[in-house]
Amino acid sequence: MSERFELETELSRDLKLTHATAIVVGAIIGSGIFGAPAGIADALRSPGLFLIFWIIGGVLAFCGALSMAELGAMMPRSGGPLVYLREAFPPYVAFFYGWMDVFLMQAGGIAAGTAIFASYLGYFVPWISPESMVFVAGPWKVSTELLTVYATLLLLGTVNYVGVRFGGALAMLTSVGKVAALVGFAVLAFFGRDSERVIEWFPAREGIDPLASFGMAMVGVFFAYNGWQYLNIVAGEVENPRRNLPLSIIIGLSIVTLVYFFVNGAYLSALTIDEIAASNRVAADAAERVLGPAGGVFVSVAVLISTFGVVNNTILWAPRVAYGMSREKLFFPSFSFVHPRFRTPSRAIVGIVLCSAVWSSLGSFQAIIDSFAFALAGFLLLTVIALFVLRRKFPDAHRPFKVWGYPYVPMFFVVVTSGYVVSVFVFKAAESLPGLLFLLLGVPVYFFWFRKRSEA
Repeated sequence: MSERFELETELSRDLKLTHATAIVVGAIIGSGIFGAPAGIADALRSPGLFLIFWIIGGVLAFCGALSMAELGAMMPRSGGPLVYLREAFPPYVAFFYGWMDVFLMQAGGIAAGTAIFASYLGYFVPWISPESMVFVAGPWKVSTELLTVYATLLLLGTVNYVGVRFGGALAMLTSVGKVAALVGFAVLAFFGRDSERVIEWFPAREGIDPLASFGMAMVGVFFAYNGWQYLNIVAGEVENPRRNLPLSIIIGLSIVTLVYFFVNGAYLSALTIDEIAASNRVAADAAERVLGPAGGVFVSVAVLISTFGVVNNTILWAPRVAYGMSREKLFFPSFSFVHPRFRTPSRAIVGIVLCSAVWSSLGSFQAIIDSFAFALAGFLLLTVIALFVLRRKFPDAHRPFKVWGYPYVPMFFVVVTSGYVVSVFVFKAAESLPGLLFLLLGVPVYFFWFRKRSEA
């Protein structure tokens, strides 16, 4: 059998089943559960449909994740989707995935998550503020909040630099913490709800375009469930990956889907669907409605745990994309360097953290999210399509895990995600323009720098 299906041995396999499951949970549960409900509620205006769409999101994520689990078990190598796209399609497809993922989606996501963390930390430490300046030199201004962002990036970058075991342990700790906080909030919200308030689950919805509602609601749902694919990126460091990779994906997604359903049910028990739609801080508003002023403190702690964990997890897996690309001769050669002592892709980690620091200084959270929404969904779509291609291309390859219900399960993901991509371009065309321009910028970079190296 081709060496492409053999296990890597250069990186240390220190991620056990518990660590891998924690990475799945930690990768998904981030800012989405706090930010997405308002947009979904605004699009649907129906409590019943609101909860149904969260279930649909979980089912869709399962369909994609099961496809990813088969690919990861067949090719348990660092790089995740990069490896599968390289095997199924021409080299430039894998390059553009890595180009967008490393420099925009991951680095920007790290920057955005760290900014949220620093902002909520300011809730408890008042001197951490975007208005409080520590350095000003012309247009370059460093606030205490931005300085906190830099300090957080340095801390988490160092943790992951010295070993994947430490990063994996931190992922497990923060994942348990955030799930416990969200479940605790849901329980308190249900017990503290107004028992006399009657919820009309499926009210009449006049003047609402069903197609537009579906598309806009799925934008929020898709973003909130994003992250299930990232464990495959560190597959080269998972212990017994052909067993633990599929198992951790299944367990992790089951936990996330249940948590999302009950937390959103808690939102509905405290707030009306219109109040959710109008809220910029739905979790805080719901907690304050149920718990009073202490609710703000409780939710702020939950957000701190959630964002800190997401940033850590992203710094854990994002450099592995650059590492995998470099090994496939599709990225800068230095990014494949493995630290002789810590056995981590140390230079890739440094590069990602530095790029995130730049986005922290120049980027906008909302603008970044909107710009790569189409790219995220599009490349996941291509990765699941790669499953069909590789089944035909390598029919005799050893597949310790196979997608349940093939070909209907992955095909469901392909159809729904295709509709999502179209809806992004229809309803958020202007917001997608920065990402499209960045994608086009990768064309000359590939053809003038990496094309010959990838074909060598």
